Order: sequence, then C-alpha cells, then structure tokens
Amino acid sequence: MKSSLFPWFEQSWSELSLNNMPHAVLLHGQTGIGKMEFALYLAKALICESTEHQKPCCSCEACHWFDTGNHPDFLGIVPETMVSSLPHEHMEGSDSPEDKPKRGKKKSDDDSEKADKKASSFIKVEQIREALEGINTTPHRGRQRVVLINPVEALQAVSANTLLKTLEEPPASTLFILLSDRLDRILPTIRSRCRLIALPRPHKEQALAWLSNQVQLAGAKKSSADIDKALSESGGSVMDSLAQLLGVDDREDTSQATDFLLGALAQAGQVNWLTAAEQIYKAPMPDLLITLERWIFDLLSQQQSGQIRYYPSRQIDIEKCAKLARPNKVAGFWRTLLDARRHELHALANRVQIEALLIRYQELYKD
Repeated sequence: MKSSLFPWFEQSWSELSLNNMPHAVLLHGQTGIGKMEFALYLAKALICESTEHQKPCCSCEACHWFDTGNHPDFLGIVPETMVSSLPHEHMEGSDSPEDKPKRGKKKSDDDSEKADKKASSFIKVEQIREALEGINTTPHRGRQRVVLINPVEALQAVSANTLLKTLEEPPASTLFILLSDRLDRILPTIRSRCRLIALPRPHKEQALAWLSNQVQLAGAKKSSADIDKALSESGGSVMDSLAQLLGVDDREDTSQATDFLLGALAQAGQVNWLTAAEQIYKAPMPDLLITLERWIFDLLSQQQSGQIRYYPSRQIDIEKCAKLARPNKVAGFWRTLLDARRHELHALANRVQIEALLIRYQELYKD
C-alpha cells in the first residue's frame, strides 16, 4: 500500500494524536480525493509496533502483515465491488505460509459460482456480523484492533443498526475508522457516536501539479490541457482524474454513456429524451446523476456569473443553453437533482428515472 500521505492531507494528519484516539472516527469528504488511502495509512499507524516516534514505520512485522492483508487485528469491511481497495498480497509466493498469521474464513467450494454473480455495491449484514463477532476478545498482537468500514452509506438498514449497537457499547480494545462520501445518507445516531474528520480536496494548482507528476511517472503522454480537462470534469476528484488519464479505472466504464448524455443535454429543448434514455440507462445511476448535476450547475453558474466549472470544454454549448433556459426552472431542476442524488440507489429502474429527468430538462426551455 501507499507508504506516504498525499500532500493535501498533511495538515489533517498533523492534527491527529495516535495516542489519544476516540473509539470511532468518521472520515468524510468529496469522493475521489484519497480518503481510503488516508484511512489505511491511519489504520497501519495504529497497528504499527515500532517504538519510533514516526508511525507507520513501514518496516516492522506488523506493518508488513498489514501491507499483505494478513494482520489479524485489522478488519476491512467494504462492498464486494471495492475489495481490491483493501491491503492484499501483491506478489504470490513472496512469503512462506509459516510467515503469515492465519485469519479469515476458508474459501468455499463454490467460489467459482460466486465469481459469476454480479458484485454487490452494498455492505451486507453478514459481513458486519462476521466482522464484529470476535471484537470483544483481546487483540492478537497489539493493544488494539482496528475496524475500517468504507463507505458507511453502503450499509443496508439492518447492517447499519448492527453497527450502531456496537458503537453504543464499543469494546475498549477496538477502534473504528468509518468513511463516507455522503454524510446526509448516514444515520444521525451513527454520526453522533463518532468524531467527524473532514478531509479536504487539494487546491486546483496542487492537484494539477500532482496529476502531472503521476502521469509523467507512468510514462503517459498527456498535455496540460488534457490534465486540466480531466480534473474539471471530475469536479476536483484527483483519483478519478488520474484513473481517467491513465485509462486504468477499474470501475464500470461509463465514459461513453456520460459523453452521450452531455451531447443530448447540449440540444437544449430539442433533446430527444427517449433516444437518450435508451442509450444510457444501463450505466450506473449515480454517474448519470452526477453528470446531470454538474451540467445544471454550469448552466446556473453561466447565467449568474458567466463562469463554467465542470465542462469548460463545452463552453459554447453551455452558453447557448444558458441563454435559452428559464433561470427559475433551472434552479428548480437543480433542487430536483439534489433530491434524486439522495435516493440514487433506489430500486426504481434507471430507465424510468432518466426518462423522467430528461423530460423535466426539456421543460427548462419552455415558457
């Protein structure tokens, strides 16, 4: 795993005291700024067995076990779609079996069958119950056990209530690190039992410099304009920007759908909502809503201040739409999108939702 902090987190890190941590912290901030990396760095530091002042040392046995995903006092709970974000063995056979502590369930015989199923984007109650089953026991090695849950809003209702019961009476030897992209989706009772730590996104100049360096290290040929465009369209999410620039995004590829959606939105009142919905409805609903939300933000910003934040590369289209759209209707549609984002994981079919939103978008250009 990453052995150093991202530069934009250094101030937040300096304000933490590893020897005076609460039983639960809730790290929150914009998606795609590296919150998971910060959380893993914190977990590793808490588990590190070095006597040196600087932790994590990245050289002790505990740090080594953590990096290979084998430390018995670290539990990482994420949806199936995010399993790769947890520490894991990078090179098969780099450690002999006797060098590794034993933990976790054995592989079941039907692993091959499970592989054929679509990975879940929720944290299931079985995951929470299994993880919390043994946390009342003494930690295997150090003085405490660390449980990381990311993202908390991915907890299903039963899972959230199970976690809440544990947070109400936390074991003395267990520290919880919770992560969230959307605080508004988390139970107030869970929030109230954690110390909230807001992690900042980097300033644009800092993000551009970091992205440029990472692109150069990867040997990719990208211009400054390419990097600036990727950062703008991601809304400042440096991790998403980097993945896009390097073409290594391990999420479902939605760029074609979002590009088609942006092209349809540029048609203003002439948008063919039926055709657009047919082309894009299979893409993840959160990505489609984010694209819509950013487009409408740019329309409002253009109307009110003449500024464009997310899609400067589509300036001509945005300026045209901003002139044609009714400002009061645009503001109302913005509130509709904010509400839709709160329920973006609802079971309602994507196609139905997208059709309804595009019909509403078409109305922005009518008296």
